[in-house]
Amino acid sequence: MHPLHKHGYGIQMSQKPSGIFKKIYQIVNSIPYGHVATYGQVAQMVPISSARVVGFALASLTDSEENIPWHRVINRDGEISSRHPDDVILQRELLIAEGIEFDSSGKVDLSRFGW
Repeated sequence: MHPLHKHGYGIQMSQKPSGIFKKIYQIVNSIPYGHVATYGQVAQMVPISSARVVGFALASLTDSEENIPWHRVINRDGEISSRHPDDVILQRELLIAEGIEFDSSGKVDLSRFGW
């Protein structure tokens, strides 16, 4: 199960992602290992999208889409954005495992690790 589902986010397994969500997932799948992109950066690559839509799409991932590196998308300030502390911890651990470093204030240097 995608980690965000345990907190009540996500779509039903029987639902298929919309065209815009599929495009978002394709872009997120393109973010290289060891790099991050911002919600806004992904949104700029998808017609009729916004950073909020990107966040919603990632929170809606289903079990069959778990291979999408959702953890590589962070906010424009270089911080992890999540509604639940457990998700922040998981995302941070996944990013650190890829070699991404956080400064003392919990931010990622986008000039160094940005896509």
